[in-house]
Amino acid sequence: MPASSGRKYPVISRLIERVKRLADRSDELPEFRRMDDLQVGQIAHEFGLSRAELYTLCASRASDGLLKQRLAEFGLTEELLAKMHPEVLQDLQRVCGTCTTTARCADDFARHRDSGRDEYCPNICTLYALKQEGVGQKERKNDSCCCGSCGS
Repeated sequence: MPASSGRKYPVISRLIERVKRLADRSDELPEFRRMDDLQVGQIAHEFGLSRAELYTLCASRASDGLLKQRLAEFGLTEELLAKMHPEVLQDLQRVCGTCTTTARCADDFARHRDSGRDEYCPNICTLYALKQEGVGQKERKNDSCCCGSCGS
């Protein structure tokens, strides 16, 4: 993959964050919703989403933190994936941002449960594939903490 395509994914991640912040501000959400269909369609197309998925992603407030926690369970970080597999990170963010089980996921994290996640997490197969590939293992060996994600 050329270096330039690795650089464009952080831009997309920042754009997603800006759109989410816009959606979080209740006084500006109507402005976002007033964008014409062509503009919304172009933005959605650039992310590989439908218009409905784009709105869902923008309205999803909990998914970013949940994804970080789910990645940490597998010894991964967004920064690591952005370097090694930016397209996979983008897909994980999209899937998590449009997930319908965020309440269950948040509850499981609040109760420190990981049993059952394989039943409902739509990203779980990708995370197991990354684990099987060994992504994050070398990085964890270099860290002094036990989980490889806190940097202690």
